[in-house]
Amino acid sequence: MRLNLTSRVTFLCALICISTYISAQQTKKNHYNLSDSTAVESLLNKSRKIQSTRPDSALIYAKQALELSRKIAYKQGEGNSLNRMGVIYWKNGRYNRALSLLLSSLKLREEINDELGMLKSLNDIGIIYSDQGDNVQALTYHFKAKAVAESLDDKKRTSIVLSNIGNCYLKLNKIDSALSFELQAYGIQHSLNDKNTMPNTLSILGDINYKIGNIPMALEYYRLSVSCAIENDDQSAIVDTYNSIARLFLKSSQVDSSFHYASNALKTAEAASYAEGIYNASNLLTEYYHGKNEHEEFRYYKIAIAARDSMFNAARIKEIQTLSFNEAERQQAIAAEKKREAEKRIIDLQLIGIAIFIPFFFLFLLMLSKSRIHRRIIEFMSVVSLLMCFEFITLLLHPLVQRISNHLPVIELLILITLAAILVPLHHRLTRWLHDKLAHLSDHPAKIPAASTPKMRKIRNH
Repeated sequence: MRLNLTSRVTFLCALICISTYISAQQTKKNHYNLSDSTAVESLLNKSRKIQSTRPDSALIYAKQALELSRKIAYKQGEGNSLNRMGVIYWKNGRYNRALSLLLSSLKLREEINDELGMLKSLNDIGIIYSDQGDNVQALTYHFKAKAVAESLDDKKRTSIVLSNIGNCYLKLNKIDSALSFELQAYGIQHSLNDKNTMPNTLSILGDINYKIGNIPMALEYYRLSVSCAIENDDQSAIVDTYNSIARLFLKSSQVDSSFHYASNALKTAEAASYAEGIYNASNLLTEYYHGKNEHEEFRYYKIAIAARDSMFNAARIKEIQTLSFNEAERQQAIAAEKKREAEKRIIDLQLIGIAIFIPFFFLFLLMLSKSRIHRRIIEFMSVVSLLMCFEFITLLLHPLVQRISNHLPVIELLILITLAAILVPLHHRLTRWLHDKLAHLSDHPAKIPAASTPKMRKIRNH
């Protein structure tokens, strides 16, 4: 009889555990082979190498990489290609197009959980906003990128993000914060001997020292920046630093030196189609010729206006605002989804806990029935155990009922009535059966073996 009862309870517990919610994610299979993905990365590398000198060709290579990635369903390559195209458009001053591509890249990389790709997109998006003058928004993206870089323990990219954060703080005129982040970035780059990322950091350190009036130190940082940039053929870094040096000399009334560096900056920026560099250099040259040569002043002024319009015309600014608004809504939706998933995990853990507790409660009740506990206590606990079991089944089935009924009260009521018609009689029968069996066991407590009686008597007599 006991074996029969145990087997029935075990079977009932198994049914309860099976009815709990179980979710599993299936691994997506890649539909590309190694040679295809290698071809994509080769195209992207070609694009990256010639970006400074042949931006049009660099864009063609990036577009070819994008087409091939989509053809072979290589999602990571697609995200990399979109990001590559975004960087090229950014360098050319097409901020609206760049932001659109970078946001698309970020979305795709989030979908495939490409953390390194997300880091790159977040950082580049931050640069776009900084160049647009929205350094508060830029910092939002840079700090997200910093968190990802630190989680990946990627020191090189951490230093890049730190440098960009320092630049944003410099533009916000928060000098102490700017200096702190730039020194952190330089410390990492110096320890890694990373001369590829150092020119930008050194140039910003020069800008900070110029801002606080330490001209000799600023010039030394600029000199080091130009040296590294030339060594790495980083045309945009050369242009930015030349413009900074030209600005410093112009404010220091060393106009001939200012003209030299501004002219070189404009020439290099035009060769690289670097719109921001063209704009800054032509502005400096306009200021240099002011009151000296009206014809040259107007010529450089027109160049500056053309560069500014290519970057900041009304239509493009409106498009960027629309993209920013849509991305903000998307991020809010992602945050809301994460919150729902967190709440769902809590609910699932509670259901699993209940599912584990119920069979243990049944086992505890079986053990209790063999003791000298009062019969009414056992009867009460048996009723409670069955109530928990059936109410738990109802709790699990209720979301399914809502989905089937589409939250229509009439249909939901009919389904619940049907379930009650099945569960209530079963509940009564199990209650009666468990009551009889457990009560029967409680009426027959284990007897003391007869062989032990004389021994106990001996001990008493002794």
